[in-house]
Amino acid sequence: MEIKRDFRFLYPSPSPFKERGTKGVRYKMRDKPTDFKCFLEQLISATAKIESKYFHFPVAGAESTIYRERVYCYELYHQLRCTLGNEFPYTLDGEVDKKAHKIIEGNKKPDFIVHTLGIMEENLAVIEVKSKDAETQNIKVDIDKLIEFLKYYYRAIMLIYGDDENKVKSTRNEIDSLPEHSESILLLWHKEPGKPAEEYSNARTA
Repeated sequence: MEIKRDFRFLYPSPSPFKERGTKGVRYKMRDKPTDFKCFLEQLISATAKIESKYFHFPVAGAESTIYRERVYCYELYHQLRCTLGNEFPYTLDGEVDKKAHKIIEGNKKPDFIVHTLGIMEENLAVIEVKSKDAETQNIKVDIDKLIEFLKYYYRAIMLIYGDDENKVKSTRNEIDSLPEHSESILLLWHKEPGKPAEEYSNARTA
């Protein structure tokens, strides 16, 4: 299901991206480190708004993990869209089709991209989401996918949701085994619904 939308003019709310000039309010990008920091704060805030029914979606069958991840992603997309507000200078897209984005090939569809339509130099972030029940090999595949996208995006985010620190720790170790990319891939752990995700850093694995 494609959920690609440009929501920059929807959901008015206060935003860290808004600036005031002598001629009123104006919206523009700043440097990427600042923009990414602001986006990350909004992403973490959005995770805290995800309710248990989206976090622990009851479904059985071989494809249950994938389906639950989709349900979580749809709700995260909605909450993040509302949290960012109408001043957000980038576009948040989910499940972008390869026809709409020239660097997306085959099955390399990230869960979310934060970019500027038509301007490759202003791509901000790419995000992959996995539940605690995801197979380790599938997480490794997603890390490889993030590395590929780092050629074109400022930062990558791997978000794992669910209460399984062993899975999160193994993911952290996998990222750290790639020193040339480890500083560019942020690992977030959303442990439980109703609370914000947290960055899972090297210090926590010690």
